[in-house]
Amino acid sequence: MSQEMKLGINSEYSRVDVTASKRSDELLSSVDQSSKRSLLSDQSTDVANSTFTGYTRHTTATVSASARNAVSGSYSLSPTRPTGNVRRRKPSNSSHVKGRFKTTSNLPPLDFGAVGLVGRDTEIATLKFCYDRLVKEGRKELILVGGQSGVGKSSVIRSMENYVPVEGLFVGGKFDMNTSNEPYSGVAVAFGAMCRTIMEAGPDAIADLHQDLRKELGDKSGMLIQLIPELNDIMTVDTAKDPNVGSIDRVDETDGGVDRLRFAFRVLARVFSAVFSPLVLFLDDLQWADVSSLQVLEYLISDAHNDNPLMIIGSYRSEEVDENSMLHNKMAVLREKTDRFRFHMTELMIESFSLSDVEKVIAAVLPSLRADHTVGLAVLCHQRALGNPFFTIEFLKILHFEGMLAFDRKTNTWSWNLSEIRKETVSAANVVVMLEQQLRKLPEQVQALLQCAAYLGSSFSEPTIDLVWSVYGRRIVEKRTEPVSSLLQLVVSESIFETSEKQQYRWAHDKLREAALSLSDTRRDTFQLDIGKTLYYGLTKEQVEEDLFTIVDLINNGNTLKRPEFAPVNLRAAEKARDISAFQAASEYASEGISLLRETVWDKHKSQALSLYTIGAEAELVLGNVTAAEGYREMVLSRSDLSTLEMLPLQIGKAKALGDVELKSKEALEYCLRLLKKLGCRLTWIRPVALPQAAMRAIRTIKKAKAKPQSFYESMVTSDNTKQKYIAYLLSKAAYNAYTTGDTAMYLLTTVKLVELTMEFGVNEFSATTFTFLSILSIVVLKDYEAMERFQNISLFMVKKFRGMHASEAIFVGVHMGLLWVKPLESGRTMATEAIVAGRREGDMVYTNWSIACHVIHLPYTTGRPLQTILEGCPNILAEFEETKARAHILSTKAYYQMILNLNDPLCEKPSVHIGEIYADTKEDHDGNFVHLADKLLAEGELIFWHEEYEVSAKRALQVGESHAKLAPAIYLNQIESFHRAVALYAAAIKTKRGKYKRAANKIRKRIATLAQYENTTIQYYNLFLSAEYLTLQKKHKEAKLKYEQALEAVGKLCHLHHLGLLNERYSDFLQWELSLQKESRYRLEQAIEYYREWGAVHKVKALESRL
Repeated sequence: MSQEMKLGINSEYSRVDVTASKRSDELLSSVDQSSKRSLLSDQSTDVANSTFTGYTRHTTATVSASARNAVSGSYSLSPTRPTGNVRRRKPSNSSHVKGRFKTTSNLPPLDFGAVGLVGRDTEIATLKFCYDRLVKEGRKELILVGGQSGVGKSSVIRSMENYVPVEGLFVGGKFDMNTSNEPYSGVAVAFGAMCRTIMEAGPDAIADLHQDLRKELGDKSGMLIQLIPELNDIMTVDTAKDPNVGSIDRVDETDGGVDRLRFAFRVLARVFSAVFSPLVLFLDDLQWADVSSLQVLEYLISDAHNDNPLMIIGSYRSEEVDENSMLHNKMAVLREKTDRFRFHMTELMIESFSLSDVEKVIAAVLPSLRADHTVGLAVLCHQRALGNPFFTIEFLKILHFEGMLAFDRKTNTWSWNLSEIRKETVSAANVVVMLEQQLRKLPEQVQALLQCAAYLGSSFSEPTIDLVWSVYGRRIVEKRTEPVSSLLQLVVSESIFETSEKQQYRWAHDKLREAALSLSDTRRDTFQLDIGKTLYYGLTKEQVEEDLFTIVDLINNGNTLKRPEFAPVNLRAAEKARDISAFQAASEYASEGISLLRETVWDKHKSQALSLYTIGAEAELVLGNVTAAEGYREMVLSRSDLSTLEMLPLQIGKAKALGDVELKSKEALEYCLRLLKKLGCRLTWIRPVALPQAAMRAIRTIKKAKAKPQSFYESMVTSDNTKQKYIAYLLSKAAYNAYTTGDTAMYLLTTVKLVELTMEFGVNEFSATTFTFLSILSIVVLKDYEAMERFQNISLFMVKKFRGMHASEAIFVGVHMGLLWVKPLESGRTMATEAIVAGRREGDMVYTNWSIACHVIHLPYTTGRPLQTILEGCPNILAEFEETKARAHILSTKAYYQMILNLNDPLCEKPSVHIGEIYADTKEDHDGNFVHLADKLLAEGELIFWHEEYEVSAKRALQVGESHAKLAPAIYLNQIESFHRAVALYAAAIKTKRGKYKRAANKIRKRIATLAQYENTTIQYYNLFLSAEYLTLQKKHKEAKLKYEQALEAVGKLCHLHHLGLLNERYSDFLQWELSLQKESRYRLEQAIEYYREWGAVHKVKALESRL
């Protein structure tokens, strides 16, 4: 149900005194107040207080002291009421009031509160060990506690609440058996409780948390607020704050949804675990968790970026988890991730009571003068209850109620007739049957109310049950219905419900609710449908939206006749699930809605049918079910009564599947071009188009865009043309796939068309990226770096002005394929960080991952950071890419990872060969993927350059030529690749005097000299050094010596360790072979060795040391 219906955190529960009759007073007098307050807490109960209270650590106490120490717990019915499956006999001194249970008034109540947690020392010690390890090591802890219902899992786990210090927080959420399809239910409850705890801490704490969340999430917190309404009190999204900032609707809103949610939940966990240290999160009844909630559990525990102490404890009913269950499969996945994602995982199974445990309970609750009596009753009780703590307590309550126990007030001891007990009782193995039998003894209207309440979830509000009862109650009872308030009062007095100050009610135990559900018998389907309809039509629109999933689940469970009028509610549920990235739920609601459709719906409600099929296809595609998505798509595309625009959402889904999921870039490109043609956007009349033609069109567009004044771009507004938005989407997909397949001509044409589209129809979601691409073309086609910088600045301006832009893509591409040609490489890390943050917020993992790779590997390598530092980051980002199944990024990372490992690993036998434990080259990995081929080419060349003779590297340089630049045009890594080729070529030319090396080296040097006029300080010292090598060839030794020293001074300011080593090495050779300055040469060689050592190139150090 709604969060308000589920929570009610700041109020203690109290029993409602029933004063309507003398008999009710007698009933209540038999229950001591301590026992009443412990109904929810002790070892035998599996009810999670979090659903109602949030387990807030330092606010209102959620569990009384006696309850924490009790062995029994949820007194399913009042302690004086029989609850077992027993041969009935008439008790002495009994009396009866209509609608109430019989009671034995001459016996004192049983005190279970004094028993303590029996037989659980080992389990509690294990939890405390894990907690202490968390505090000591800081490594996250995941503990999964299994056991049968009633064995006391929740009480054992809640014992940790007293172990958490004041600065920490113990908080939890519970999953519900009737709302197991509701996305994120238990997780949302837990985070909602955290939010309320912050709210109680005061305005300063709220402001600090708001600032931390805003810093990470920006304006992307709306999805979380949908899931966690309490977050709205902390985090307010104000889209109208800046009138100069516009907003753009994206064509594909599902794109990146899962990744956005992963990032958002991880940010929440990081921020809260920083405020509360440590943070202990208890998720109860995981066997009922939906797939999205289990995924969030994995997100939180596998977050390698969260260094704060976080412990997640989950409980589950072992009898409901088998090898086919979602939880079983998720546990298997988590076991495989412990080392890679640096968290501990402990699995704990809570077993039933041993005979000695039962004996301890009886000895504490029923003190006797005869020890043999205690042992005998313990043996019988263990047989009857099968060692289950909950059943054990219920069995003792049966004996108490039935008058089978005698109390001696003089000695304050109990006695019993064991033979009589054995004769009169049977096994209590099925507690639900036992409870159902007792519920059937309640008045008819109370039973009816319980049946209604059972379908509302584990908690509900009085207005909600009143609505259901007022509409539906009179249909299931034969007489006039009693007011719901009086019925609730009775049910609370019988310890079936618990209540709070805010008219909130919850079931005292899950088993009670299961028993109430059994009362429906064959009418269960009808109950659910009628209650769902009552809520849907009786609640306000806002209330229905808040409890939508619960209501629709009730309708679907009861709609056995498949009545088509309920297709619209499934559509709304599917839309909401999609909007919060619960794609499994979206798929299921869409599927249910489609199953309710009739053929005539396409004539009368075409929009409804089309939306269901579209959401179904979108959800299945996100889930990786390409075949299912294709089935929905083909069903719609086969119709003749739909327009091209109406079919487009499904058709772009196929383009996305081909390019992003199946990695079939060529097929995706061709499919996009066919769709563009249908929309009247024909890029070329022939295929393939000639590259010169495409280049000429690109040149015209570059000049046209460059001629526009800055005011033109600053005054642009967003496009409201739906058709043009789809065209822009398809052009963007076509451009990406053209780039990855090396189709330069089509890449030029699609980019040019995107620019023309923006200038003619206004800004769309790809406009910033479009001008980024245009900046790249300015380099590739015209070598116009000034135009490149201007277009890139226009792109960044659009990112800031319009929300909804693909910011991560625009920043990454613009910086790493544009600005880093004319700006210092050191500035790239700051921009990469911006791209990472933007990408994670918007769920763009493609460019987020590329930015991460650049931040952790590429930029540190090109700027000569210590190799060991880079290697330390490689496993983390590789694990992150594997988590998101980013195949292209995994291949690229492995290529560089292996390259750096070969440089740094002293045990590597063949460091110049690009094969090892991380990367094993296979044609299937890079066949047709030009970006990966470029990575492979660069890594191979670097290893040969650093480990082989320069002449070997020079020969390879002649062979590969400008292949890297052709495979990955404009990417800044071409700078170091070209520089190292030039160094090897000059070294070989100086040594061999061969012109082929000199000509190739001079060609690269001239290109670098052109770039050196800009602000890239790395290229500037490249130019100085290559000039020194060139002058050496020319025998201009004095000028060469000056250039070497200028280059060394320049690289020294930047502290590029690898090139400090390289320049000193080459300067040493110059001093020795050209000037015969042996002493200076040796000094420079020693300097080279020290820099290489500091960099971490162990094989290079060993090779140079052999020359000393």
